[in-house]
Amino acid sequence: MDPVANPYRPGAGRRPPLLAGREDVLSAFDVVRRRVETTGEGDRGWVLNGLRGVGKTVLLNELMSRVNSTGWIVAKVEAGAAGPLLVGLNQALTRSMRTATGRHPVPRLRRLLSVFKAFSLKVDPSGAVSLGVDVDPLHGVADSGNLSADLAGLFEVLGQTARDLAIGVLILVDELQEASSDEMAAVNVAVHELGQSGSPLPVVFVGAGLPSLPAQLADATSYAERLYDYRPVGLLDEAGSRDALVVPARDFAVGWEPGALSAALETARGYPYFLQAIGKHVWDNAKHDPIDADDVEVGLLAAREEVDDGLYRSRWERATPAQRDLMRAFARLGGEAPTSVSDIARAMGKSRTSDISVARNELIKKGLVFAPERGLLAFTVPGMHDFVERQP
Repeated sequence: MDPVANPYRPGAGRRPPLLAGREDVLSAFDVVRRRVETTGEGDRGWVLNGLRGVGKTVLLNELMSRVNSTGWIVAKVEAGAAGPLLVGLNQALTRSMRTATGRHPVPRLRRLLSVFKAFSLKVDPSGAVSLGVDVDPLHGVADSGNLSADLAGLFEVLGQTARDLAIGVLILVDELQEASSDEMAAVNVAVHELGQSGSPLPVVFVGAGLPSLPAQLADATSYAERLYDYRPVGLLDEAGSRDALVVPARDFAVGWEPGALSAALETARGYPYFLQAIGKHVWDNAKHDPIDADDVEVGLLAAREEVDDGLYRSRWERATPAQRDLMRAFARLGGEAPTSVSDIARAMGKSRTSDISVARNELIKKGLVFAPERGLLAFTVPGMHDFVERQP
């Protein structure tokens, strides 16, 4: 097949040609969007939680694209990527404010711009605030220095302005599990305040993170377990996996032989990132239409090598020998499902779980494993256990 025409797109955050298996999430968001634009009211915040490589970032980007062209005020930030969460959010909102001044009448934006300028100067005193128009900071609304109060105050003014303009506000936070407990508490308070009135303001918050995120949010403020619409993003089912491979090829009038498709699906096991890698390498190695078993055999080897070297190996090499020993024991016990820390300790010949606590905590800090519940451990990346078991 012509590699230039290859429709598959493996890579972190890259949008695949088809968001297979995510129709429910996208349809639900379209309902929220229409409600905002029709009634001027917002909805509960969302939390997308799942393992790495299942498409959470892609979904955030898709939600953003669905409202960008309609005049919404949109900000997307990655927690932990640029220091404190509010600094990153401030930078993202600054860009959005500049866009807003070119789309909407400035007089109707002026109060928001003034409040935001005061917020920005408090959050990042060293940063320059360029909003596209000259405004003086309006003190006393979102510049107290209290994280929760300031974020709640800013969200309120954003919502009031959006309602006046008949648009919405979309706040997207990726890797939310990397935020501090204080930052999560501030987000919870601000989102909670949005829903307190009889007519909720049209601010839509969507956070994304690892499966441990719901518990982390609840630890920050107990009411968080009732605050958000939690939407797990998991591996694709057989129908979604099939569509992810078949539909993009079909758009180029290329088919898959049934046996070849079955072999590809069995190897990918519903992992979206791996499906795209398989599709790419099978396409590049295919000799003719339809794609046959020989094409898949060659393509799978290349796809496995790419995923091993680009996804798993870098994580493995960040681990110390003691941490690798823990990962090996974990992988031998099953690996794909959450596993008891006490079982892992016993498998390593340790009499106490405290004997492996240092290695466990360091693996969590490195993002290689996470604790879905107290006393349990799970890999952050699907298929990591299989890679670990293949290491000498």
